[in-house]
Amino acid sequence: MGTYESPEAAYFAFLETLNAHDADGWAGVNNWPHARISAASDSAAHWRPPTRIFANAEDYLSALLWRDLAATGWVRSESSPPRIVQSSALKAHIAGGWTRYDADGNAMASNRVVYVATRSEQGWGLQAQLKTDSFVEGRDYSAQQTAVLGAVESALGLLGARDVDAYAEALAYPFTLVGPHGVVIQIATAAEMAAAMRSVGDDQLDVPPGSVEVVNCGGRGANVTFRVDRDGVVQEALALVGLRDGVWRMMAISGI
Repeated sequence: MGTYESPEAAYFAFLETLNAHDADGWAGVNNWPHARISAASDSAAHWRPPTRIFANAEDYLSALLWRDLAATGWVRSESSPPRIVQSSALKAHIAGGWTRYDADGNAMASNRVVYVATRSEQGWGLQAQLKTDSFVEGRDYSAQQTAVLGAVESALGLLGARDVDAYAEALAYPFTLVGPHGVVIQIATAAEMAAAMRSVGDDQLDVPPGSVEVVNCGGRGANVTFRVDRDGVVQEALALVGLRDGVWRMMAISGI
C-alpha cells in the first residue's frame, strides 16, 4: 500500500523502483485493488495484460517483469513531468507518462497515462493507471482529439437527457469505475451499467458547456476531464476513451 507524502512522490516512485528492479518497492507504490486499463488492447509495445485489476501485490508481481522488459532491449525508463489536472484532499488525477530507453540511450517507446492517486491513513499510492498505449512522440493527434471530444460530449449529453439505456450502450465493456481509496469496480455489460445507474436514484444530471477537455491523446486512446452538475452540485471526473471498431467510447471513469 502506498505511503507517500504526495501524489507526485508516488508517481515518481513508480519508475524509480522499476529502474532499481525493486519488486517490493514497485508493488508498494500501489493501493489495492489496482487497475491498469489500456485504450489500445493490441499494442505490442505495452506487453503487460492490457486491462486488468490486481487484487494485491502478489497478483501484481506474478509476471516476470524485468526479464520480459530486458528481452526488448530496455534498460531504464524516465517519467514525463507530472501535471495534476484534478484533485481533492483524498484523490488526484496525474497526467504523465514515460519513455523507455535502451543501453545506447535510444528512445524505444513512449506512453501517455493518467495515474489515479488515492490517499489512505498511511499516505498516497497509485490506485489506477489509465493508459493511451498508442502514443508516438512528435505525432499530431489533433484529429483524434476532435473526434474524442465529440464522442464524449455526445455520450454525456445522453446523461443530461436522462437516457440511461442509450448512455450505457455508448460505453465500452468491461467498463471500470475507479472510486475512492480501495474501490475499483468493473461492470461487464450495458444492461448491468443501466441497472446500476437506476439503483442510485434519478438525479438531474447536466454537463456544463465546454467542460470536456482532452488531457492526453494517442492514436487509439485519450484521457479527458469533464464536469457534471448533479442537482446543483458540480462533480469533476476523468474518463479513459478508446477507439473500438472505429467508434470512440469511454471505457473507464474516475471521479474526484
